[in-house]
Amino acid sequence: MLTALYLSTFRTAPWVGSRARRWCSRWAVVAALLACGCDSAPPQVEPARSKAPAPKPPNANERDAPPAAVQPVSSALTPGHEQRRFDALLREEYARENSEVDGWQSEAFQEQATAQLKKIAKAIAHRATISAEALGELVADDFQCTTLRGNPAEVHREPGLIVAKAALADERPQHAAAAGLATALAELAEPLGDDEHTWAKLKIFGVELKDNAVATQVRYEASSRGAARAVGQVGVWRCRWSRAQPPRLQSIQAESLQESTAPNGAIFADCTQSVLGQTSAYREQLAWGVDHWRARYEKSLAPYITGLEGIAVGDLNGDTLEDVYVCQGNGLPNRLLLHQPDGTVREAAAAAGVDWLDATNSALIVDLDNDFDQDLIVGVEDEMVVHENVGRGVFRVAAAMPFGAAIDSMAAADFDGDGDMDIYLCGHTPSSPDQEESVLGFPVPFQDANNGAANRLFRNLGELKFEDVTAAVGLDVNNRRFSYAAAWEDYDNDGDLDLYVANDFGRNNLYRYTDGRFEDVAAAAGVEDVGSGMSVSWGDFNQDGHMDLYVGNMFSTAGHRVTYQRQFRPGDDAQTLAHLRRMARGNTLFANGGHGKFRDASLAADVTMGRWAWGSNFVDVNNDGRQDLLIANGFVSAPDLRDL
Repeated sequence: MLTALYLSTFRTAPWVGSRARRWCSRWAVVAALLACGCDSAPPQVEPARSKAPAPKPPNANERDAPPAAVQPVSSALTPGHEQRRFDALLREEYARENSEVDGWQSEAFQEQATAQLKKIAKAIAHRATISAEALGELVADDFQCTTLRGNPAEVHREPGLIVAKAALADERPQHAAAAGLATALAELAEPLGDDEHTWAKLKIFGVELKDNAVATQVRYEASSRGAARAVGQVGVWRCRWSRAQPPRLQSIQAESLQESTAPNGAIFADCTQSVLGQTSAYREQLAWGVDHWRARYEKSLAPYITGLEGIAVGDLNGDTLEDVYVCQGNGLPNRLLLHQPDGTVREAAAAAGVDWLDATNSALIVDLDNDFDQDLIVGVEDEMVVHENVGRGVFRVAAAMPFGAAIDSMAAADFDGDGDMDIYLCGHTPSSPDQEESVLGFPVPFQDANNGAANRLFRNLGELKFEDVTAAVGLDVNNRRFSYAAAWEDYDNDGDLDLYVANDFGRNNLYRYTDGRFEDVAAAAGVEDVGSGMSVSWGDFNQDGHMDLYVGNMFSTAGHRVTYQRQFRPGDDAQTLAHLRRMARGNTLFANGGHGKFRDASLAADVTMGRWAWGSNFVDVNNDGRQDLLIANGFVSAPDLRDL
């Protein structure tokens, strides 16, 4: 998992092709494999409570061969063929993972070119291997290359960070042949130094097939970290290749480069061991991932493969120090980490009465009864369980409201202005047999679904009693879109709170609150954001007095490549294709222009790249008075790293 950090420098102003089928078929295979169960003995755990860059699109004239008929595949190509029998459908789907068999020349070429680019990345990461001899097999005889670094100009400076950028799109070729590429790579890698922790990666996000050559768009990333300083580089290249076997580079045109330097070392330091290392909860449970526990629990009791559990932060025992409540998957106890004066934590979930064993995706720390201590709401399986803080961080269950699906996130606000905090709950996949067969449900249609779990708003009646007012206040409109996150904010400065909901498979919602009712105005405001919505955060990034919006989605290099090919869904209309292409673009920054309208500022601000962005937040990381963006990302990878 990687984390993206965008520092704000704004001041006050005067698919379904073979790649998509591969993704879906892998989930089908996972389901088949998981059905086999696991006979390993479960680990010993403590007793716990249990409730029974924003890329340019490829040229429109690009070509791709029509799909070829799926050919029979050898059983040797089917994972697990020696141990299990796979039915014909599953074997056919595995055959389609072969881009050549499935007729996708662009993807077949991408795999060949990626193998060549990995050699360049290795040379950058290990500068000693940058030589004409080592690179000779990668380039054609007529190879030409622009400078890959140029002269980056400083655009931001603060005590712990310097950011510089170079615009290279208009540069002319300066280097030729393998020796020229070696020179260009050495110049690029020079700021990285010879630090032990150096890493580089080149990833193709666009493929344009031509008769005798292929053009690709490539994202370049590299970083190094030493005791004295840390350096990070991000750029975009346009590469031209011959169609030889293997392909050889004919040219590289660098389009951009951003270089960030932390002169005193990395901006952030990993303090996990020093904070958590002394607790048995960390050593015996939290230090291990989902794959570890799934291999040790009986199938029906094991955590879900998606690993969607969240955390909640707040002062639960009244000592003015922020504590952390950690949600856990099925079969693992939730944890309460109490912040100690020396900076460490003490695990106290069992003593506090909140160590649930049931699957928990979300929790919220908030004072629900106005008694000046923090209560705890936990989404336990398909119920909202309200815990009253009875003093010194000890809790009792005060209420439990059925929800009907796993609660993927919660958002609290006093929407009706009566002085009590109300709760909005987000659900993703309905608890029904037709939806639960898939890890992520079956959205229909994929890019504009409205058959997910219904979200619900609970009004706080006082004395820890709640009522469902979803329909009564108008929030039952466009309310089944596989939601992952919601956030309250008075975006129109009219004195009451509005609500934005990020949806995985459907258009996002912006519910404007007026006179006791909510109205979905996302389309009119320009913030529907057709993408895989997974997080949302409000903040005034440009300091104009209007709250802006950042939505975490998914940046997919495969999606960029596949959706612009002619062979991709040839019968679909232009709007459907645009929606599917948009789903691969990444995160979205909406600038609030006032008067109820937003504009998409993502490309100008260069903040679309967040990978598979589960969480995103406006936060002033460097205390300069401006809102930065912090993005957490990643997904299940298992031991096979080919998809990373």
